[in-house]
Amino acid sequence: LSRGLGDVYKRQVQPLFTKMVLPRLGGSPAVWSVAMVFFQSLLLAGYAYAHYLMRLRNRMIPVAVHLALLAIALATLPLSIAGGWGEPPASGYAIWLLGLFAVSIGLPFFALAANNPLLQAWFVRTGHPNGPDPYFLYASSNIGSFLALLSYPVLLEPMFALRTQNLIWTGGYGVLIVLIAACGVLLLRSPMSAAVDILAGDSDAPAPAWSLRARWIFLAAVPSGLLIAVTAHISTDVAAAPLLWVLPLSLYLLTWVLVFQSRPLLPHRWMLMVQPVAIAGIIVLLAVGGEQNLLLTLGGHQLCFFVIAMACHGELARTRPAAKYLTGFYVALSFGGMVGGLFAGLIAPYAFSWVAEYPILLALAALCRPPGEERLPRWSRWYWPLLLAVA
Repeated sequence: LSRGLGDVYKRQVQPLFTKMVLPRLGGSPAVWSVAMVFFQSLLLAGYAYAHYLMRLRNRMIPVAVHLALLAIALATLPLSIAGGWGEPPASGYAIWLLGLFAVSIGLPFFALAANNPLLQAWFVRTGHPNGPDPYFLYASSNIGSFLALLSYPVLLEPMFALRTQNLIWTGGYGVLIVLIAACGVLLLRSPMSAAVDILAGDSDAPAPAWSLRARWIFLAAVPSGLLIAVTAHISTDVAAAPLLWVLPLSLYLLTWVLVFQSRPLLPHRWMLMVQPVAIAGIIVLLAVGGEQNLLLTLGGHQLCFFVIAMACHGELARTRPAAKYLTGFYVALSFGGMVGGLFAGLIAPYAFSWVAEYPILLALAALCRPPGEERLPRWSRWYWPLLLAVA
């Protein structure tokens, strides 16, 4: 419940605060892209904080430190735009906007971002029977994110004024602190021997190789960049509607839910089979254009994006490490997400005069397949050269 509620508030704050700053910037789709880069970067910071906090051997210190951080963040609420920023500059407003987000909402979101890996690590250390494979909790937390993101434009935004939304969010933040404190108490009361047994069972599992860590980063970066590229393409070349910015992100979160379930509804091998068709489908849509059939174009881009993201995230789920290394795994995922977001959200708009990052990321998506020796051992020497040629 704590994980799910934490991700609800983590995701709902994104459209909430972005809406607060839109009047200053005219509602440009680029504002959403910069906001996504900010939240992905702060997610990395929160995951890194959780990773190093859980390396401490003492159980009490991580609980006390994180609850203190949440309490300090609560003191900065309700959300408000930091004073002294004035009007955005005529050029380079992306850096201005990142600074505004950092001083206005940075601390509360940083504390929320750390909840995901921290609560999973605490769960492992309680000695629960499901502790050796806690990744199903990542699916449950993303269900919270998915529902929160869809509920904002459908329920919260039409029913409540912005100030009321802010107060509701602040009250929920306080409830979340109480729930996380309860989780901390459960951790401290759990027998140390059970946790030692689980972690000792992972002692035989080798640490992930750096090549595997680099592959995790790549697999996370491509869908993250595609998320922003698809959103930018839809907003600039197909239709400019704020609700359409939410749909690709909702599909992105849904892929995390599906791939980390104990029994995935969509088998990974199916997604790998369909992924080349999805890449080809986007190429056709880009070549034909979307003026003839708007609905088909919008649905086609997002369906193909969903399949590509499922293939990439399915590979991440398939190669996930033992529970002992889960916080490092999440750091790699968040770092890849930030790299993809930086490329598509900040670098590409200044480097290209059109949405060139979209086909570039499609080419990189062709490389997000399992190693050749796992699927085609007889042709493994030609596997990567062939994929490079296709890309």
